[in-house]
Amino acid sequence: MSQITGTGATCSQFSGGTAQTLAAVRYTARNGRIKSVSPSGFDYWVRLTGAGGANTVVVSQAITTGNFSTLFGLGSGSAVFNSGCGTVSGASFSASGNDNAFTIQWNGANAGTYYIGLRLATSGVRNKPAPSPPTVHYTFSTNTVTGSTSGIDLSP
Repeated sequence: MSQITGTGATCSQFSGGTAQTLAAVRYTARNGRIKSVSPSGFDYWVRLTGAGGANTVVVSQAITTGNFSTLFGLGSGSAVFNSGCGTVSGASFSASGNDNAFTIQWNGANAGTYYIGLRLATSGVRNKPAPSPPTVHYTFSTNTVTGSTSGIDLSP
């Protein structure tokens, strides 16, 4: 139902089950602050059933371990795809003020399977105080999709 991948994964790879899962985003710290983060972004993929016409889903982000409070932000390159992995034009992606939720809207030509590739940026965690404990676990899930929870670690 969902998977976190590097930004090079395609809709066809996700839908075909051949996309590689990205388990962690790595950081380096200096003087108690995060200085670099790699990779600079990643994708949360989810398969869902959409309606013909207007569709809206919300992807929620949460930190489930550690005392770190900075969330990943919306990156550029997000897309909605139809069942054949063709890009759905006119899809919109927006983030809540604190990045804990991302709203995705699109008009479906038909009811059926859709794939969302939500691009998230890691730049917002740079220059923040390094977390303690050093590894932080994030989860992502889609409000209308049972079993859509996927996770990733931010770790040194």
